[in-house]
Amino acid sequence: MYFTYTINVADPSTAYHSLVALVAEDNRQYDIILSNIVMTSDRMVKVDFSTPFHEDTFRIITRLNPYSSSLSLFSCFNPFTWDVWVAIFAVIIYSSIIICVFEHQYINIENNQSELKTIFIGICHGLTSILTTNSDIRLTTISSRLTILGLYALGMILIAIYTANFSFFLTLNRDQSFITGIDDIKNGLLPFSRIGITTNSAVSDYYIRNISTHYYSLSSVEEIYSRLLDHTIDASIWDSSILEYAVNNYYCNELIVTGIGFVKSSFAIVLPKKWLYTKDLDVNIVSLRESQKLELFEKIWMNHRECSSSSSSSSLNHVDGPKSGTFSINALGGVFLMFLIITAIAFYFHIWNCRVVIINAFHHTIKRIQQQIR
Repeated sequence: MYFTYTINVADPSTAYHSLVALVAEDNRQYDIILSNIVMTSDRMVKVDFSTPFHEDTFRIITRLNPYSSSLSLFSCFNPFTWDVWVAIFAVIIYSSIIICVFEHQYINIENNQSELKTIFIGICHGLTSILTTNSDIRLTTISSRLTILGLYALGMILIAIYTANFSFFLTLNRDQSFITGIDDIKNGLLPFSRIGITTNSAVSDYYIRNISTHYYSLSSVEEIYSRLLDHTIDASIWDSSILEYAVNNYYCNELIVTGIGFVKSSFAIVLPKKWLYTKDLDVNIVSLRESQKLELFEKIWMNHRECSSSSSSSSLNHVDGPKSGTFSINALGGVFLMFLIITAIAFYFHIWNCRVVIINAFHHTIKRIQQQIR
């Protein structure tokens, strides 16, 4: 635009609201302010903004291995979803019942045992088989043995999947943040006093308006990193691109940007109200965007990293959190279906072996009905 300009570098400790105020009409000291200043409704009351030159979002930064992680009593159940655990419990009960049915006659005849003991034997077989452990209780029928064989196969598959998936969870949780997104902060996963917020900024306005008025006050962006590293705070919020650049270049294997972006924001140049050259400036910014020069600058800036790709932790997305590796009933349904098919075959053998008893019982029932009719 061929301006004759003088560049003044602001003190890094200057608050963002204070920078905006330096262009306002009642305290105008500069013609424009160029920085990572977000357009907000409150600021637009005092000043004007140019066409946005960069789109960004807020994200959360925390330590890679935070000491104040949450303790979960039921974390051992994470490899499977709740419906899989319900299905396993149902299989144990179901197999116990059918073993009782298959063994009922033989156990009572040979050992003169009670009904309760027969049921207990069936439950023991179901538990020991699903856990692939040995049982000293002797089974006499082919149907029972076939059912136990199916339980052994099911148990071996489930234990193999559980072991592999649980190892994955332990490795994953060791290298990832315990904060998965802004919802964790809203739900109080962290004490508000452990969340660092840079005061007099668009982030502080959002936090106070939508989350809480309680937080650990930070005076500058640089203080975010130092307070995280000295364990004064556990998490903080700032612009995604700035956090990613810092983590990729200065805080390898120390800090992590976690979760997906929230609250889309636009960086723009701060202008005085009714500035004469606003339209000319907007035209030049749009021209730079159309020529993709701004996009090229962003790629060069964001792709620069001192950390190796394997050690950088700036782009981990925790939208699904640890649950992303959890096996559901949709994935394991075929295993349970195969067990049901095996038990159906066992029922067929049981009916075939008891066909004489069933036929005699059927004839006795018919005769009894006929006698009642007469």
